[in-house]
Amino acid sequence: MPQATRAKGRRAEREAKVAELGRALRAAHSAVLTDYRGLTVADLTELRRQLRKDQVELRVVKNTLARRATEALGLTGLHPLLEGPTAIAFGLGDPLAPSRILSQAARALPQLQIKGGYLEGKVVSREEVLALATLPPREVLLARLVGTLQAPLTRLAVALQGNLRGLVVALDQVRVKREQGQG
Repeated sequence: MPQATRAKGRRAEREAKVAELGRALRAAHSAVLTDYRGLTVADLTELRRQLRKDQVELRVVKNTLARRATEALGLTGLHPLLEGPTAIAFGLGDPLAPSRILSQAARALPQLQIKGGYLEGKVVSREEVLALATLPPREVLLARLVGTLQAPLTRLAVALQGNLRGLVVALDQVRVKREQGQG
């Protein structure tokens, strides 16, 4: 096979990888970049299993290809994070799941280093990723919001119910007096 043909094949393969990485970044609600240096294959396999449970996909990426994909999406703020061995966790479900799971894993596996990431298109630092990991799950936040919104309505309903109860009692007393007056 001529060398030019092999080079075209490799270029096409790299372009396909860049396009696939771009699709993954667009589809993800969030992503966390990590340095996985020092992790064993067993550690990575277990980490992938934990992430998969929460609709998070972990991919080891080549930094040059990741730079091309992020540049095409306007995420050039991630370029400084694309140094050394890089694995990206793509959050396809709960946007906070990658932060939460990887921060827990980093406590158990000190060689796993969180570099930073992005959330809904905004680049976030390592510290912000760790702060996001401490937030409660989405369902808990929604339940708190509903409780907060519902509390004033409940108080209003109780107040109105008390006024209605008073009106009913007053009308009943008027009825009783009229019956006694006629009786």
